[in-house]
Amino acid sequence: MEKTILDYINLIKKRLWLIALFVLISCATTFYVSKNFVVPVYSASGQLLVNNIANMPESNNLNDLNFSLNLIESYKEIIKSPTIMKSVAAAHPEFNLTEDQLASKLQIKSSEKSQVINLSVEDESYTKAAGIVNAVSQTFIRSLPSLMRVDNVSFLTPADPSDVPGPVNGGYMMNLVISFVVSLMAALGVILLLETLNGTLRSEKEAEYDLGLPVIASIPPIRKRDLGKAANANANANATVGEGAYATAE
Repeated sequence: MEKTILDYINLIKKRLWLIALFVLISCATTFYVSKNFVVPVYSASGQLLVNNIANMPESNNLNDLNFSLNLIESYKEIIKSPTIMKSVAAAHPEFNLTEDQLASKLQIKSSEKSQVINLSVEDESYTKAAGIVNAVSQTFIRSLPSLMRVDNVSFLTPADPSDVPGPVNGGYMMNLVISFVVSLMAALGVILLLETLNGTLRSEKEAEYDLGLPVIASIPPIRKRDLGKAANANANANATVGEGAYATAE
């Protein structure tokens, strides 16, 4: 039998307490885990600009631009090279990171046909992440002339250590919102699935549809307290029927 939207609404109303309980437990668990076990991670980013190779206005033609774009891939490898990472680790012991750890934290990206290199670092401390981005960028710019005999990179956008961004792995409020939506959808899905798998006839309309016969009478649900009331009523009726008690005196 096809169910209407009204049937599903009534089903949800009848199981509303179960849905609310499931959502409440899910949100409470998410809040506890987010506050006690999930460590917030922050991301800091900076940008480097690769200029034309001659660094002079009259040489700013298409060939120089293409050559600068081809250099970007080499620059990305040089930035994460052991030479640069070792220099950063030695100059900034406050990071408490080895060159391999610095290289694993650093992410370098560049867009196609763009002369901008984007550097980003994720860490539990935003100030530390911003410091790593700026330190790596400055060390690379200082080392480039001696490594490749060119000086065509400038610091376009440094990371701001005083900024206060939100964590990239989401705060507990965002986790609560996600948990609420997901648990609500899951509860509704489970209830609708159980309703679909349940073959019990729960109304006269379902009985007529499945059996193809009209319903002559129906017996309402019998509860235990109803049985107790019926037993008391029968006892009272038996007490008033038959002969009464008589007293005799000698």
